[in-house]
Amino acid sequence: MLLLSTPAGLATAQPAASSAPRHSLTYLLEGNAFAQIPAGEFLMGSRSGNADEAPPHRVRISKGFEMGKFEVTQAQWKAVMDSPHHESKGADNDRNIDPSHFKGATLPVESVSWDSVQTFLRLLNLRDEHYTYRLPTEAEWEYAARAGQTTDAPANLDQAAWCESNSEGKPQPVAQKAPNAWGLHDMLGNVMEWVQDWYAPDAYVTSPRNDPRGPATSSYKVYRGGAWLSDSKQCRVAFRGFDFPSGGYYSVGFRLVRTRK
Repeated sequence: MLLLSTPAGLATAQPAASSAPRHSLTYLLEGNAFAQIPAGEFLMGSRSGNADEAPPHRVRISKGFEMGKFEVTQAQWKAVMDSPHHESKGADNDRNIDPSHFKGATLPVESVSWDSVQTFLRLLNLRDEHYTYRLPTEAEWEYAARAGQTTDAPANLDQAAWCESNSEGKPQPVAQKAPNAWGLHDMLGNVMEWVQDWYAPDAYVTSPRNDPRGPATSSYKVYRGGAWLSDSKQCRVAFRGFDFPSGGYYSVGFRLVRTRK
């Protein structure tokens, strides 16, 4: 099924083709690593999943945005976190240039805390005068993951996701599986992805319809999408996970959203 409303298109120009490897920071900063996500409405949550996925509720994303086609790679993480802009004080003391348990430039970065991702974002934003980079909200993430579909998982999960059944017990290089209808790879599987929102088990009960941003505060941050070690029950667009913002795990990474400054 298609979206519940007709989405508004984005007027952003397409970047020129790049010769840089797609797992590199150059490719990301040139804009080639981003897909256009239109504004629109969708039904968020699930009736058949875990209790914290209910109730299903209509959500309106009022503005289009750009989302990373791929999870942030280890090559991109290292290039940013080793930046000369870095200041070794305050919240940046938790910086780790090479945190991942499974090593590889083309692999998604993992074992990163939500807090350390904020350091990455601060440093990345110093590099680009035209765009602001951030984590997606939970609603933006699920909207983009669904890409106009109302089912919780693709008809052929093996074609779309690295999960427990096919990952060989480890994350895989980004973008090896088929993208969704909006050009996003690995929204399900490979690594789970931090989002901006605080977690609450009943967040959907009082969630506003327009551009929800989650609870004002909590003890935990949300991650979404299932991972290389997840079974099919977790490799679903409505599945919600959570952890302390200071925690890092070898099945959790992230992807970016960018908006024009």
